[in-house]
Order: sequence, then structure tokens, then C-alpha cells
Amino acid sequence: MSYPIPTMASSPHPSPPAWIEGHEASSHLLPAQGNPHGYPSQWQQQVHSDTDTDVHRPDYYSSCVPASPPYKSTFLQKVCATWTFELFGLLVSAAGLGAMVYVLLRYDGQRIPDWGSLSFNTLISILAVVGKMAALYGATSAVSQLKWIWLTEHGKNLIDYKTFDSGSRGVSGAMMLAWSLKGRSIAVLGALAIIIGAAAGPFAQQIVHFYDHEYEDVGRTAWLAKADILDSLGPKMDSSTWTLDPIFKANAITALFLPTQEVLTQPRFNCPTGNCTWAPFSTLGFCSTCVDLSSQLKRTCKTVSSSDNTTTAQTCTVAFPGEREPLSLWYVADPDFDGASEYMVLNSTLAANSTALTNITWPSTIYQSIRAVVPTDELGGTRNPYLEADGTMANNGIHILKNDTRFIASECAITSCVRRIQASVTRGIYSETILDTTTQLRDPYTPPNPITITPPWSPNTNFTIHPEWLESLPLTHPDPLGGQLQGRVHTDDSNQAIRVVDLPASGAASRANDALQAVFYADFHNTNGSSSSSSGSTCPTPDDNVACAFRALGAALTKSVRDLAVLRNGTGVPYVAEGRVMVVGTFIRVEWAWMALPVAVWVLSLVTVLVAMGESRGVPLWRDSALPLVLLYGEQAEMAGRGVDEAALSARAETVKVHLVGDEGSGLRILTKSQG
Repeated sequence: MSYPIPTMASSPHPSPPAWIEGHEASSHLLPAQGNPHGYPSQWQQQVHSDTDTDVHRPDYYSSCVPASPPYKSTFLQKVCATWTFELFGLLVSAAGLGAMVYVLLRYDGQRIPDWGSLSFNTLISILAVVGKMAALYGATSAVSQLKWIWLTEHGKNLIDYKTFDSGSRGVSGAMMLAWSLKGRSIAVLGALAIIIGAAAGPFAQQIVHFYDHEYEDVGRTAWLAKADILDSLGPKMDSSTWTLDPIFKANAITALFLPTQEVLTQPRFNCPTGNCTWAPFSTLGFCSTCVDLSSQLKRTCKTVSSSDNTTTAQTCTVAFPGEREPLSLWYVADPDFDGASEYMVLNSTLAANSTALTNITWPSTIYQSIRAVVPTDELGGTRNPYLEADGTMANNGIHILKNDTRFIASECAITSCVRRIQASVTRGIYSETILDTTTQLRDPYTPPNPITITPPWSPNTNFTIHPEWLESLPLTHPDPLGGQLQGRVHTDDSNQAIRVVDLPASGAASRANDALQAVFYADFHNTNGSSSSSSGSTCPTPDDNVACAFRALGAALTKSVRDLAVLRNGTGVPYVAEGRVMVVGTFIRVEWAWMALPVAVWVLSLVTVLVAMGESRGVPLWRDSALPLVLLYGEQAEMAGRGVDEAALSARAETVKVHLVGDEGSGLRILTKSQG
């Protein structure tokens, strides 16, 4: 059943005011004379016609509305009538922000903690939400209260009530409030707090960033072979002489046949995760010592004699400096002249006959070499192994040596040494950096005494090679090489093919020297597809294959010394160097600039609340309540002697019934009826 509502023009009298302080109530708009629209009987006492008593009489409201009984506020209502909850919210917000700052400071740059079901991001999000929501509670409450302070000024529009009310309920309303006020009220700061608070939520995720970084796993230990003493021997040769340990022979051969594969010379190690580091440590080993004597080579060329004196061919000899049967090679310097030439020669001599390595006391043998610097792919048999269409050899078979061809001369030796090393394993690949090296013996070597080295960086530590190991070296070649590299590289058929043979003893025949062949053809310019070796360095003289091969050989023999210490004694200290096991974890980086948003929300909320507290003196704390607008409406409202706080208004509102009546044709009206 609908109730037609008259228009405003049907009543000559203004509407009586709504209930004040819970004891005066009437309809907002009166119907026309005599209730012609037939309102329900229960609402009749609230409706008056023109014949009723004058509504402007003082006794009008008391005659039509019974007085409300005295009202006593509860404890909670008394607390709500103060700023306790707003201040408490700001305190909770400050505590949340403080806790968030503490956690961020505690874990900034640290590994992300494992808290079980609670993640780090979740905790930060919770603290950020608590800090924001608790602060915005005070801001929205203060903005709601500031609208009543705004209405205390004369001449304010009723629409301002809606603007303030919307401004305390969301971002769009806060933006409209800030735009409408244009700085005329401190409520603008509260509106800004609400706007920034909406942005602070999503951008709180920007405060914390995560990145992967290595850290030490203290529960596991890495080890790396090292040695202070060399005393490992092979089987006995006779009752008093031992042979060289087979491990030394195997590693030496590996280094000679694969001189560019230095990864095969790395020592034994254990790294559980594939990423480990070791602090610098010292170990006994063998080092290659090479001197470049290319500038001291003597080249002598002369024209080949012929019966008609028409040839321009020359034969050249390249020799080491010195007068006592120096090492030399010869070649034909004419591409069109058939004959033999030598590309490389390598031989050993006593240290007493050395040219540059004059300060070596052990070993007693050094190696000298001369090698032509020529592209190996232009040598006979390596450029094109196929035949031409007519069946002839594809190789042109011409000499490539000239009278100005560059030759490299080296004098090398493998000496005992102590190395100071810093090693690491990255993704399972071992590498080491040699920090320092010493070959200086503590005392000159005099058989049958041991060799002792005391490094200058550790003067209280001795590294020793026992005399039995020294005696195990072959007597004819007292060094770990055993004469493997002595030989020459030559052609007998004008570069049709290259032969690599050894230097036979007197009365013996030459044989193929496979180790020397591997060294001669090795490409040290591109080791394993890169310029880096397993030791983390590059061969400093890639054109000098002999010096690079000796470098690899020294690493292989050092591997032997270090590995044997572990094989014989196990992986305990002092036979290994203990390292740090590194694992990859997720770490935290705090972007502190984003903390400005939640801090700004708290500061703006605090200022808004404090100002609202100061300006609310004499104005009840109604905040966002709509009851004052309903129950205190109109100029005739009686306020004297009655409380108008929120609790009293709420109590009176419980005794007032409202009814929305009307239809589409006549509009809508809200009717009120007082009970009691």
C-alpha cells in the first residue's frame, strides 16, 4: 500500500523540527489540511493541519511529543565521546611502522629468513597494512568531525555536509574534498592522507626487493689437496733404489700429449655445491722456468753453389749463443729449391752449460729449443690430405722458410718451488690464482741431502723433497721428463711431409716422438675455445710452444705432489686446505625511498587529528553520524538543558520510527514518529 505525499505547496506552514536530544520529533514535511491523503493512523499524531495549534508556540512540541527519560551513557559510549580510539590508532600505526622499520633494518642485505608458513613478504605486508589502516582510522574520523566544525561557521551550504562525508569514505571523495576546500580547512591534510594511503598499499611491495647471492654453508666443508712434503715413491728397482711413482709419469705424459688441456692438471678437490672458495695457502710443487733467448740467436745464410751459378737458393743456420757445440738447426731459404729443412730442435744439456739459467742448483739438466714461427696448417700433410683430379698430391710441396723467418729460442727447466695460491670452484669449474712463487732453496742442493724451501711469506714453514724421491729419477735424465721431449721436426722432401723424431743415442736409430709432435702442433692462442686456462691465467708466450708446454708440465707435476699427499694420508688437515662451501640464496634489499608513503600517511593523519582535537572544543564529537542532522534539524530545535552528544542522540534515535512514503507521481517523504 502506498501513501501519496502532498507537495510542498500544499502546506502553508513550515515543517516542524525533528527530535532534539531524543525528546522532540515530528514529520519533516506536513501534509495538507485535514490529512486528505489518508496517512496511516499510527503516523497521525506526527501530522498537523492548518487548524492545529500554532507550531511556533513554545508549548507546541511538549503538547505533541512526550519527553524522553533521562539517559545515562555506558563506559564505551563515554570513551567514544573522546579521541581515545583515534590516538590509540595512531599509536598502533606508529608501532606497526616502527616494527616494519626494525625488521627491514635487521634483514637489509641479509638472506631471506625461513619462518615456516609466514613469509617475509607477508610480514611486511601485514605491518604495512596495520600501519596504514590504523593511521587512516584517525584521519577519516578527524575529517568527519571537521565537517561539524566547518558548519559552525555562518552561511555554509548543506552540500558541504555531503562533500565532507564523502571525503572521509574513499579516494574519490577525498580528492573532491581536497579540490573543494582548496586549503581552507585542515581537512585537506586528512584527505591527502586518505589519497596517499590508497597508493601506499600497492607500492608497499616496492619497499622490499629480492636478489640471488652466494653465502657460506657452515654445515659443510670443502677441501683441496696441498702438500708440505714429497716422499712418495714407486716400486723398488733394487735393494737400495726406488723408481719414480707411476702417478708422476702418468701426469707428465698427459701434460705433454695434451699441453693445451690444462684442466687435466687440476689437483684433487671436493666442493659439495659446485661453488667454493679457499683462503690463500701454500703448497709444494714444481714450476717451469723459461727464458726467451730469441734475440741472441745467431743466423748465418749462404748461397747454394751450382755449376752454372744461376741459383738464388740459400741455406741458413740458426744457433744458440755460445762456443761449446751450441744447439742449432738449418734450413733452405728458397720456396722453389728442393731439399731438406728443420723447423724445430729441442735438446737437453747440463745446467753448467746453460746460457741464461745459471743460478739453478737443481735439477742438473735444462732444455734448450729453437722453433720457426710458421703457420702449422701450411706445413706438409696438414693443409689438404686429398688428391687433385689427376691423382697428384694437392699439397704444393714448397718451402715456407725464408732467410728472414722468425725463430724463437727458449731455455727451460722444471724446478722445485713453493706456490702461494688462492683457489675457487665456480659452477663446478676449478680455477686458481698464483699469488706468489719461490724457487729459492734454503740451502744449496748437495746429494744425498733433501731439498728444503722456506718461503719468505711464511719463514717458519719448511717444504721438503726427500732424497729418496730425488734418487728415484732416471739416472741418465735426472728430471721428471725422462728425455721425453728431446727431438727435432724436419722435412726431407721439400715440405711434402713433416717428420717429428727423437734424438737417438749414439749408434741408435731415430723414432717418432709423439710427445714432441703434440707440443709442436699445439695451438696456445686458442686454449679450449678461450684464452683462459684452468689456472686462471694465460700462457704469456703463445708463440713459444715449448715454454707453454713446460708451463703445463709444471702444473701437472704439482698436481702429482698434491694428489699423492691426499692419496697417502687422507683428507685431513694438514694434507688439505679447508675451504668455504658457498650456496646461492635469496637476499633482501630495502628501497628506503618507498617508506616515505606510509610515513607521510601517519604524519598527515597525526596533524589532522591534533588540529581536529583542538578545534572541537564546544562541539560534540559526532564524527560521521547523521543523527545530528536529523534530530537537530531546524531553527526551532530546543537544545538548552539537554545533552547533544552522540550517545544521547543514539538513545533518542532508538525511540523514533521513520517511514519512507510516496509514489512516483507525488515524490517521496520521510515521516517520523516518536515512541514513549
